[in-house]
Amino acid sequence: MKQEREKSLERQMRAFHWVRLLAELPGRFAGTSEEREAAERIEAWMREIGIDEVCSQPVRARPRPAWVAGLHLGVGAVACALGGALGVAIGGIAAYSFSRELRARDSLLSRWFTSTNSLNVVGRAGSKAPTQRVVLCAELDARQPSWIFSEFLAGWNARRVDPTPASRPTRGPAAVAEILLWSALAAVVVRWLGASGFLLAAATLLLGVALAAGALVSLRQARAVRAPGANDNASGISAMLTAAEQLLALLPRGVELWVVGSGAGGAGCSGMRAFVDAHRDWSTEHTLFIHYKCVGGGALHYIDREGPLADTAYVSQLAELARRVSASGLFGEVTPVDWPEDTEGGVAARAGFQALSLISLEADGLPRNQRLASDLPASLDMETVIRASDFGVAVARAALRGEAGPIAIL
Repeated sequence: MKQEREKSLERQMRAFHWVRLLAELPGRFAGTSEEREAAERIEAWMREIGIDEVCSQPVRARPRPAWVAGLHLGVGAVACALGGALGVAIGGIAAYSFSRELRARDSLLSRWFTSTNSLNVVGRAGSKAPTQRVVLCAELDARQPSWIFSEFLAGWNARRVDPTPASRPTRGPAAVAEILLWSALAAVVVRWLGASGFLLAAATLLLGVALAAGALVSLRQARAVRAPGANDNASGISAMLTAAEQLLALLPRGVELWVVGSGAGGAGCSGMRAFVDAHRDWSTEHTLFIHYKCVGGGALHYIDREGPLADTAYVSQLAELARRVSASGLFGEVTPVDWPEDTEGGVAARAGFQALSLISLEADGLPRNQRLASDLPASLDMETVIRASDFGVAVARAALRGEAGPIAIL
């Protein structure tokens, strides 16, 4: 028992070391020199834990979501101010383009922004002629800080940790922006067709003000330059590396292990999109992805449904295995939860692969200190990081053995 406690403490200390060194790069947003430095450090750590085949791969990143939202909301506000045929045309473009961003995850207006260069750090080990494949992944960049995530969204997200499916909202806050844009377009169209009246004018004004306010908040966030990102997502990288080291020692014959520190996670999950697109020839039945996202404190969950429109469901075998492994009680309580943003695990799930995303949330439904200046290494619960890592390994091993009983997870 004493030896097990010492080993656990040693793993926590090593994981904390990785978190601390990444948090020393608080400006590691997609395409920055700090992100490239983070990639170089992660590449070195992969080699240290025993992965020989490691490389960095260039990635073209999509624009950061804050710029995208600010652009569309600002154009929608201009449409309300202009009115007439021009306002209808501009408002229609803004609403359609934003819906395309959310639903098809494709760019239209945001193509005006210059693309940035990011990096994926990819390691491979195990069989060169595999019959099964495990991909451990976590985004290596930090998200830009914003007070709105700690205040306005807290009440919204708190309902997501309620285990009762009927009580969980089906859409994320980004869907509100889409509703505002289409509502503003409808108001402008009705006025252009000749309708008038105080209520219509007031509704148009309020919608325009709401869009303008949303644009200002988004643009303010887009200009943020520092975010320690200890929990979001240095904790995920740390859990991924810890899991990789454990799986390397237990890797069965015929299994290939991939470890992916994906770049530009805060810019449309561009790194993971590029990785998945490059491996479309992999068998979706025999390839599984385990993704670690903000696992530095709070209650541990596996994501059941995700995305701004809650349109990505984890319906693979891994979700059922996660439920069974959780029921074993060896890792404490791990429950399903909805998440209002896209994650790297969701990218794999939408491509048809078996995928599981792990995340830890506080009582307000948000990851600890998400997108705040207080997201520092000292605020993390490293025990949760290790628990998330071990839970992901247990689910992966259960999937590889085709079972989820005690034998599969010990």
